[in-house]
Amino acid sequence: MNKIKKIRILMGMTQKDVAEKIGVTQAMYSMIENGKRKPGKKTAAKIEELFGISLFFVD
Repeated sequence: MNKIKKIRILMGMTQKDVAEKIGVTQAMYSMIENGKRKPGKKTAAKIEELFGISLFFVD
């Protein structure tokens, strides 16, 4: 399990919850979370803000 997924689960959020908060589809967020796609700069910034982390140190 990757770190972003662990953080999401610890925060009690589903992939759909996160996707809605950052403005992407659940499918897109799933691909980001599973390392199949890299988020764009704006999406990465939204994930960082939501989780309170820097994606630079995650993975």
